[in-house]
Amino acid sequence: MKRYQVYLNSQSVNILDEATEISQFTRAQLIREAIDGAASRLGNILAGLKPPKARDYDWLNKLVGSIKIRGKKKTNISQNVDEIYYR
Repeated sequence: MKRYQVYLNSQSVNILDEATEISQFTRAQLIREAIDGAASRLGNILAGLKPPKARDYDWLNKLVGSIKIRGKKKTNISQNVDEIYYR
């Protein structure tokens, strides 16, 4: 853990103090839990906004070439489909 100095509104401090009287948590624990929860949700949002990195697809690149199609006859399926639609 790292130590940071945070300035809080007096109303927020009063609410935290009331919560510490009711529960067994300290003010620091409550603040820590709130920040951890907010950071976790923010991390999920940021992960959804970032495009995937190339290294995320390394396992897929390893599979390229490992699948071999049997048969010597080459087919051109797209040409066959074009012939159907151009009739």
